[in-house]
Amino acid sequence: MEPEDLRKRLEKTEDKLSIFTNLEILNQYDLYVDDIFELIKEFLKDEEKLKLLEYPIYQEYEIFMIKSIIDENIVLKVIDENNRKETIPHYSVLNIIHDLSDSTKKQILYDQDFIERHEIVDYELKDIIESLSEGEKEKILEEKELFIDKLQLKSWQISELIEKLSNEEVKMEMLKGYPIESYLKARIACTLNAQNSLKILKEEDFRRYEKIDILASIGVEHLSEFLTSNKEFYRESNIHPYQIVSILEPKEQKEFIEKLEGMYFALNEKREILATLDEEVKQSIDTTNFPEEFKSAIQIKAENSGNRIHVNLEGELEKYRGLDNLIRINPEQFTQEERNQFMKLCDICPNLQVINTLHKLVEIVSTGREYKQAEEWISSILGNLKPNYSDAQKLAIIDNCIGKKISYSPDFDTEAFDAYDNRALWKIICSGYGVCNGIAKVEQYILSRIGIESEMVTSEKHAFLKVKNIELPFANGEIKKGNTIVDPTWNLANHRFNGKPNNFCKSYEEIRKNDIDEEEKDHETHKNDKELEDATLNLDNESLRNLFKSVGLTNEKGEFPVKDLIEKSRFLDKYVASTPEENINKQFLLLSKTCPEFAKCQNSTMSILSNILLNHENLRFNKCVVNRVYDRKDKEKEATLFVYINSNELGKKFYFADKTEGKMMELLEEEFTKKFECYEEDLKRTNGIRPWEVIEQEKEKIDMSKDSGKIIAEEGEGR
Repeated sequence: MEPEDLRKRLEKTEDKLSIFTNLEILNQYDLYVDDIFELIKEFLKDEEKLKLLEYPIYQEYEIFMIKSIIDENIVLKVIDENNRKETIPHYSVLNIIHDLSDSTKKQILYDQDFIERHEIVDYELKDIIESLSEGEKEKILEEKELFIDKLQLKSWQISELIEKLSNEEVKMEMLKGYPIESYLKARIACTLNAQNSLKILKEEDFRRYEKIDILASIGVEHLSEFLTSNKEFYRESNIHPYQIVSILEPKEQKEFIEKLEGMYFALNEKREILATLDEEVKQSIDTTNFPEEFKSAIQIKAENSGNRIHVNLEGELEKYRGLDNLIRINPEQFTQEERNQFMKLCDICPNLQVINTLHKLVEIVSTGREYKQAEEWISSILGNLKPNYSDAQKLAIIDNCIGKKISYSPDFDTEAFDAYDNRALWKIICSGYGVCNGIAKVEQYILSRIGIESEMVTSEKHAFLKVKNIELPFANGEIKKGNTIVDPTWNLANHRFNGKPNNFCKSYEEIRKNDIDEEEKDHETHKNDKELEDATLNLDNESLRNLFKSVGLTNEKGEFPVKDLIEKSRFLDKYVASTPEENINKQFLLLSKTCPEFAKCQNSTMSILSNILLNHENLRFNKCVVNRVYDRKDKEKEATLFVYINSNELGKKFYFADKTEGKMMELLEEEFTKKFECYEEDLKRTNGIRPWEVIEQEKEKIDMSKDSGKIIAEEGEGR
């Protein structure tokens, strides 16, 4: 018999449940499972459906049975029963909830106990909310406390819910109301109409790339109009029109180019747009009536990113003029011929991006102008290396030249510090400031130019070089070959003031001794057992002096010129022993004569002041601080070296290194504190106390130099 026959029988039968529980009756009919469930839905009450679940034949179809129940309170009660939890899989519970009405779903969302009992996690809650009708979604999204505190949805999940709303006004209200990250707000803004997108763009604080994405979403008509009438906005945001156009779909790019001629862009801006178009779009443009400068731009091949162009150094370089923003090149491995061509390109495009890498991953940027200036300095060093010099002699000269040119960044570890600029290879050389891995990179690069192999090694706190397979000459006539360690950063102050570099061609065992301070604490600055265990070559004191003497960096006795500075400083201390103020001023004068640029190599100068010039028996201070401050009027917060002295004879004395005058200037305390301020990060380290705000009874010296490696003022240091 057919299902329709069973339907007729059910219509006539009062006890319908008895039919569904009697297999003999059911087997008389030609039924599929779907047929049975259709009839169950039609003829049984909810209570009867529950009773069917007690029969093994229906337990196999438990989910279908539950979903057939009309009263949703009963449904919730059923899936909440302990015995049901063991038989209904978690995904089935979610499936049942998905088919419930909006009101019941909302009831679940407000029931924290239910959510916890069924272990419904955030992304599953998001799916439940997404299944609500548009109106209910809007209402529930207004309850921020529910989403943030109770349901604990992540900001990106909330953002996705807002994105999918169709009511623009509601979306804008939600966008402003929820504490979500700017990149998520930008994603929502991209789903709005042009008028609302631009309104949000001007009201919210977006990052540059987020602004670009929003502008790219408003349509060509609105984009062209916006760019024409809001030049100040996008220029202040450091946005170039090509960055927006390059991410448009090809169809939109074509549309935009049709309007380009009538748009008031600078010539270079138009060329940038043309150069970065999709290649398919370029091919479709009729350039017959284009001016030559447009033709040359459209013929340049854009890289896959769209924001960069491929440069052919062997071709005509003049066509790249004005396209500085589109050029990003790493010339570290260039041949001399390529380098020469690249230098010409840097003349044409002085603001192009020249990149160097750190650890093969991080890219740091210098400008073309900086590259050329730095390469000219490098060439002057390499050009003065005599052909008969050994690699060891070349290494000594290069390490010394770096110390003379570069200082450790004086604002390191402050709020003004720029982590990138101080690690950009060519920028460091031009500015004269860097930090350990940037300085090590400079030396590694220069060494590679003359075929000396080295590897940058890092500890947890520091970076330096392992020089590989180098031959070192020893005083006994031996020449040994192997790996050794050079720390150009810790040699900076020594080279600047013509001292003996204490971290030059050291074995791992020996350089680790320099990590231990006067209190026997091991700072582990050079600790890296894995990479340095093969650095066993160690240049002893006599051999080092002979090496530096062979290239004219010491006198004939192998004495470093710093000895003369030390002896003059000691003589002055004895000569004006009874007049400490005159003693201090004469020490400062000696400093300026020895190193005229002392005010601009702050960290090295801090070292020489702390360890030598202000470290004499006749200069008795309660407190002497050699540190850094910045001028309150300087927005960039550039570091200024200062000396604060407190003594019984002189009271409080304040001096600062004047970069313009090239000398130490004294100020009264009121004038000094009005002019200068300590960095916020330095104040945090001293619990907000400035060095001159507390009078200590015990003599104290503070040396903030980072790069000294210690110049020690002992008898015979020059020896």
